[in-house]
Parts: sequence; C-alpha cells; structure tokens
Amino acid sequence: MTPHSRYVSFFKRRHTKFLLVLVLIDLLATMVWFYCFDIPELNPILAGPIDQSLLNFAVTKLIISLPSIYLINKFLHKKISQIGIAFLLTAYLAVSIVHYYIFIKLITG
Repeated sequence: MTPHSRYVSFFKRRHTKFLLVLVLIDLLATMVWFYCFDIPELNPILAGPIDQSLLNFAVTKLIISLPSIYLINKFLHKKISQIGIAFLLTAYLAVSIVHYYIFIKLITG
C-alpha cells in the first residue's frame, strides 16, 4: 500500500454518518437557540431563512448540506472527497463545541 492510497482510505462511511449527525445537531440546536432564546444565526446564508420561519431554515439547511454529504459519501474513495470530509468534520466539530458552550452557559445561568 502506498502512502497516497493509505491517505485516501482514511475516512470511511461511518465518518459521513457522523457528519450527518453533526449537521442535524447543528440544525436542531440553532433552531432552539433562535426560537427559545433569541440567539441569532451567525451564518449569513441561513440568517434570512431563519428570520422567515423555522421550516424555511430547516429546508434551506438540508438543501445545502445533504447533497454535499451524499456526493462526499459517493466518491469517498477520491482524494477530493477525503479532503472535503476532513474540512467539514473539522468545521462541524467546531460548531458543535460552540453549541455545547451556549448550552452550558444557558443552563448555568
């Protein structure tokens, strides 16, 4: 096995499932923060839809996220998909940490 092929096969289908879970956590947490605590959406692309309605926000978020996850999953054996999933996992893990921080701040007062 060459170093390149070992790199390409690092991320597996379970990582795309994990990415999907992170996207759904982000979706639900953002809706709760916005609706219950008036915390604004920081993503400028999604700020407009969430101001219109939660349904519009959820549909827009899923329309943006799900095709990307599908394509990454379909071409997971390609180097570009490996880079893409690494980038998205890093970004959504960071977003999840922010959501956990907000949650802890809200429950502690």
